[in-house]
Amino acid sequence: MKKLVKATMLAAAGAFVLAGTAHAGPKDVVKDKRGNVVTNSFGNCVRTKWDAAMDGCVGGGEDARTVYFDFNSSRLTPAAKAKLDSLVDIIKKSTSVESVNVVGYADMIGSSEYNQKLALRRAKTVEGYLASKGYRDTKATKVRSIGEDAPVSKCDGVKGNELRACLWRDRRVEVQLNTK
Repeated sequence: MKKLVKATMLAAAGAFVLAGTAHAGPKDVVKDKRGNVVTNSFGNCVRTKWDAAMDGCVGGGEDARTVYFDFNSSRLTPAAKAKLDSLVDIIKKSTSVESVNVVGYADMIGSSEYNQKLALRRAKTVEGYLASKGYRDTKATKVRSIGEDAPVSKCDGVKGNELRACLWRDRRVEVQLNTK
C-alpha cells in the first residue's frame, strides 16, 4: 500500500511539473505551497525549463546566495565577498532577474531588538556591496531584517563558546532573486 501511495504521489508531482512547463516562463522553478523552491536529492532546483544563463538554481542555488558573518559583526568576510562577486556576475548575465530581496538574520545571542538591528545592518552591507560591484537595479532591491526569528542551527543543550560556534549558520544574509 505504501508503495502505491508513493508512486501515486510521484506521478502527481511529475504531472504538476509537466503541466507547469506548458505555461511557465523559461526561468521558472517548482515551488512548494510555502513558496520555497523545490530541490532534488542532489540539492539542485527542480525547474520547469532549463536556462543556460543560470547556474543551477536561480543564482546558483540557495547556498550560493547566502553569505555568513562573524559573531556580532556586519562586516563582510573575504569568503562572503567572493560569493557575492560570483552572484553579481550571474545577475548581470541573466535577463530574467527583475529584482532582488536582501534578507538579514542574526543568532539568538543578545536581545531581540539588538539582533533585529544587527541583521538589518548585515542586509544593508550586502546591498551596498552588490551596488558597488555593479548590480544594475538597486531601486528594485528590497532590504529587510528577520533578526533571530528564523534560526537554522540546531544547538540544543550547547552553551558558552560552543554555542557561539554552533550558531554560525544563523548569522547570515540571503539574497533572493526574483525572476520574470
